Amino acid sequence: MKEKHHEFDTVVVGSGTSAYYAADGLRKAGRKIAIIDDRPFGGTCALRGCQPKKYLVCNAEAVAMADHLVGKGIAEAPRTDWKALQSLKNEFLDGRSEDEVKDWEDQGVATFQGHAVMISENEIRIGDEVLRADHIVLATGAKARRTDMPGAEHILISDDFLDLPELPERIVFIGGGYISFEFAHVAARAGAKEITILQRSERVLKAFDCYIVDVIQAASEEAGIRVVLNETPVSVEKTSSGLIVTGETGKVYEADLVIEATGRVPNISVLEGGHGNVEHSKKGIAVNQFMQSVTNPRVYAIGDCTAGSTMLAPVADAEGKTAARNILDGNVFEMDYSVIPSAVFTIPSIGSVGLTEIQAREKDLDFRVTQGTTTGWASSKRIGETHSAFKVIIENGSNEILGAHITRHNASEAINVLALAMKYHIKAADLADFMWAYPTITSDLKNMLK
Repeated sequence: MKEKHHEFDTVVVGSGTSAYYAADGLRKAGRKIAIIDDRPFGGTCALRGCQPKKYLVCNAEAVAMADHLVGKGIAEAPRTDWKALQSLKNEFLDGRSEDEVKDWEDQGVATFQGHAVMISENEIRIGDEVLRADHIVLATGAKARRTDMPGAEHILISDDFLDLPELPERIVFIGGGYISFEFAHVAARAGAKEITILQRSERVLKAFDCYIVDVIQAASEEAGIRVVLNETPVSVEKTSSGLIVTGETGKVYEADLVIEATGRVPNISVLEGGHGNVEHSKKGIAVNQFMQSVTNPRVYAIGDCTAGSTMLAPVADAEGKTAARNILDGNVFEMDYSVIPSAVFTIPSIGSVGLTEIQAREKDLDFRVTQGTTTGWASSKRIGETHSAFKVIIENGSNEILGAHITRHNASEAINVLALAMKYHIKAADLADFMWAYPTITSDLKNMLK
């Protein structure tokens, strides 16, 4: 079969949000761009992660809030209609990928569908087509980590949970990270009867402050989610009545559905064969502070496929913008990872930014801690909130916030205010004295900063 050759200024591999910002910045500068993806255009966040997940989360939050107020002004809690919820989510997804391809092509960007492999330092092959470019941007994202154990073929991943036509009654989640906890809370409010999270170590949600995690663990258990620590699954067996997960301890866990959520690993299949001279490892593609490959100056890598990347959509977006600016203007723009807020959409949600107390102590910093619960505050009482906590780490000399960790209603929104304060060096006392709109969740921040 005869090869077809194409010439571009830049080829972007991947079509998620980081790829969007890189390609759009280059397109606006007049560069000739191509975008490649072997899956539907749009990327994980839009199609298989953040956005569709939030449809399920918002439903769970509505059910939970009503349930918290039963007998306190609400006569009866609502129930989730899972099929209708999936229909609502799918309305958002239907035609999205096709529209994105059309939008790119209308703007003069060439699109290619298929598995891409680098065949030289500046060439990529897709089937019988070869794309040559001055620069290549790798934005290939990450994929679910899969465990190899007997019966692994019976284990599904988070993508599958998002598309369940019906919600099973018994679910086992493997892994105690944010994906398991978020989906476990969704399942609990949607009507699943038995929900178990198996965590191989003695701590769940390891990236978050212990004080906050303890509260979330208690809230999870009250919602009917069983959290089993120090348990590693070793096999899954299909029986006539469902699935049986056997742990290292010898205990068995019965389920109708098993979801593995043990993390995500960089998707770097574009480098198979090693012809691109792009240094990489199982941790991802090695890049410098400009998002440029440390071994091939023609290549930039952004988002979840890079080594050491914080796998968050806003981080990937910023990396996409940075890569585009450096391709256009030379390597003059460095990524700033100093302040990155994150959220876990459990009920209540978690908002976190900056150092934990343990990390601050390890750095031998001079700081004070304000912490407590909000369940006695009016903002919690009026919504029937029984699980909440906050911890703020404040540097004594500068009076600036070093870290903030909240779990309560709308913590995932409130954390952005504290992150903004950290980024622009707003002192804790100034935040506490600000005249917030009242009564709001953000106005409560003044009580957390005293």
